[in-house]
Amino acid sequence: MTIIVVPTERCNARCSYCFEPNEVHEGLGVEYSFTKIKQSLEEIWDGKYHKSGVCLHGGECTLVPIDEFEKLLKLIYDLSWKRNDGTVGKKGAVSIVTNGTLLTDKHIELFKKYNVHVSISIDGPPELNIQRGPDPTSKTVTKLYNLKLVETIKKLRENDVSVSIMCILTRDNASTKEKRGKLGGWMLWLKEQGITGGRVNPVYSDKHPELELTEDQLLQTWVNVYHWNKKHDLRWNPLIEMERNLTGENKNPQPCVYNMCDTFNTHTLSILPDGQIGNCDRTFGRGLYTRSKDNSTSGRYEGLKQTECKGCRYWNVCHGGCPEEGIGGDWRRKTRFCGAIKRTYEYIEKQLLKEGKTVTLITETPPTTHSKNSDHGDNAHGDEHGDAPHGDSTHGDMEHGDIPHGDSDHGDTVDWSD
Repeated sequence: MTIIVVPTERCNARCSYCFEPNEVHEGLGVEYSFTKIKQSLEEIWDGKYHKSGVCLHGGECTLVPIDEFEKLLKLIYDLSWKRNDGTVGKKGAVSIVTNGTLLTDKHIELFKKYNVHVSISIDGPPELNIQRGPDPTSKTVTKLYNLKLVETIKKLRENDVSVSIMCILTRDNASTKEKRGKLGGWMLWLKEQGITGGRVNPVYSDKHPELELTEDQLLQTWVNVYHWNKKHDLRWNPLIEMERNLTGENKNPQPCVYNMCDTFNTHTLSILPDGQIGNCDRTFGRGLYTRSKDNSTSGRYEGLKQTECKGCRYWNVCHGGCPEEGIGGDWRRKTRFCGAIKRTYEYIEKQLLKEGKTVTLITETPPTTHSKNSDHGDNAHGDEHGDAPHGDSTHGDMEHGDIPHGDSDHGDTVDWSD
């Protein structure tokens, strides 16, 4: 489970595939209140969401004035943490998701002070990262934006700030062998900077379906990333999560899109600028901010299990995917990435068996919510670092097989053939 703190819905970027309309990025028309955000966060934290990931998000969260930004970081950092031995300490870490364009030396100081993990939204090297930024329609603006972003990433790592990447897969960065080769080379460049992973999510856009990958393109990209993870000691999701789902290491399917999320009462909570407790931000594009007070399910999963997903071997590690990715924009349908997800699971399962590993599919439907429990948090920073609050997509019905892959023997000259 994840808590998203949204101090502003305003955004300085106009990424072409954003699921929220531009008018939302001008602001929700609600007044920011640190006091109300604090009240809501502490209330949630003292309940079943204790020890959940907490992520400062947006909009673009760095648009908040720097003094308020620090107050928010401190609020999350100071959350009480009930350890397994009965003692109580501070959470001691913060996660943020940002487009990285507004970061200053002062922000970096605060990142170090409050042990902040920074997830940067970027879709590859400059020649591939062309649907993001202040104005994707302008090549000049996009070039300058990319140059600045590369320098910002370097500066964050030079200051030992923990960084991961949120990369959206589109036809501009993953539809051909050549583009996937450049994407792989970029991942090695990131590793040289000390960034070993993040998340590669497929774009979904009913307004711009021309940006979406085909099933074969998404499958090939994920298979490539799966092998790059293995060969170069990288940690890109959802491939690691999918493998852990198959081996039974995850008690509940990860990421959240595989875990029967109810579109009207999502696993992920958001705290809006005025302190209102809302849904996962994926639902914001449909104007669905508030949460249903009815805790019964929408019936989506009962329906899918008997219809579109009936008999699917991977049902218990998929559950039809995120409602917001539903075919034709219909939240009741299975994810539009169904075929690619199922074939990816089939491929990973086959590789695990070749390695002599045991594949233990989750045999019982897991609970709809889960939390992590360790003395110090989900990992070294207490959050699901490197992962946005939500993940990717799900299953399908197409043939599989050995998809050949090729990697560079060295990290400098890349020949990442398919």
